[in-house]
Amino acid sequence: MKKVAICFWGQTRTFSTLSEYFKLKHDNIKFDYFISTWDDFEDKFNFDSFQGKEFIDPEIMDFKNNTDRAFYLIHRVNNLKSKYELNNGFVYDYILWTRSEILFESKYLLEYIISKLNFTKYDDNHKLTEINTLSDIKSEIDRDSEEEVLRLDADYSFLGTSLAFDLYASGWKYYFKSRKCDDFHARSGGHHAHASVIKKFNLEAVKCKIAHKFQFSKLYKREV
Repeated sequence: MKKVAICFWGQTRTFSTLSEYFKLKHDNIKFDYFISTWDDFEDKFNFDSFQGKEFIDPEIMDFKNNTDRAFYLIHRVNNLKSKYELNNGFVYDYILWTRSEILFESKYLLEYIISKLNFTKYDDNHKLTEINTLSDIKSEIDRDSEEEVLRLDADYSFLGTSLAFDLYASGWKYYFKSRKCDDFHARSGGHHAHASVIKKFNLEAVKCKIAHKFQFSKLYKREV
């Protein structure tokens, strides 16, 4: 039996996507769910079946910007995942870390996860430090500073091994808390931060194609 973790991070804006994730079922795969989100809504029953969940005070610390907030929750949901692994003596075979308003149709997401899981051993198609992204990392020149920066347009969903997620989640410590992030990069936003962390930790970004909908612009008002 292979084990896959679905890890949600960021503000919870809607519960409408969860039904598709809960449809992820396979005879040879066990799916577990984790979430680290802000404690800014009342009804939390939709997460009762999660293996790990936490609802964080939005004012827990003085964040630099929304990207700092996002990376903090990525860091925390990875901690929930890692604690569950340690307490139960195993390591997840594959991880999806995503925002709750990203809608993947379960059929296509399951097909992709199966294609990445090798049921006998790791090989070149399932590298330990490979991260699958929904867009390519690009290099561009910042108009204000004329500095070359990296950019990842789709910075809301990623897939990879448990080790890859561990490395990626440590980006919060490196990018924001080690003070290697200067004022320019702190202002430059999530698209640059995600790309920089991937490159800094030598993670191999491989673009993948999975049908999905970015629901944020379709949520005319917050549903929770």
